[in-house]
Amino acid sequence: MKNAALRLLLLLGAGLWLGGCASFDADASHGTGLADVRHFFVVSNLNDNHALDQRIATALQARGVEAGSGPLTMMPDNTQAIVTYQDNWAWDFGERLAYLRLAMHKPESNEVLAAATFSARIPSKDAPAVVAQLVTRLFASPAGATRPADQLPVSTGAPAGERKRSR
Repeated sequence: MKNAALRLLLLLGAGLWLGGCASFDADASHGTGLADVRHFFVVSNLNDNHALDQRIATALQARGVEAGSGPLTMMPDNTQAIVTYQDNWAWDFGERLAYLRLAMHKPESNEVLAAATFSARIPSKDAPAVVAQLVTRLFASPAGATRPADQLPVSTGAPAGERKRSR
């Protein structure tokens, strides 16, 4: 009886632990389409120590569009969409991306063209893959649709403590 109870407890504990490791939530929402947008500018965050602005610009350039990054005052005149981002990193024996929201806006009106969010209980240590996946989601979803989460690489380490979302 003791042996069966111990096995059940171990299986339950392993199930809870593994379930938390595989947790990944993402959604993409669109205001208007991005089909005609070819010139993007990623606004740098002053508190970004992970060069996410450059990673986002690189992911956009990989899609065959023109993209640059820097402070808003350096935005080129031909910019068709401004990309902003909010990020949060957790420390779990190394920096891991816990939250990332990308939003694309019209430069004239600040109207949201598209937005996508990555949020995970177990933070990811593969930030470039998360950025690339979010950019892909922004361009892949039809207007007004929400897509289910795809499989992204997630950390299998121990869960990080509480995290705050930077605004």
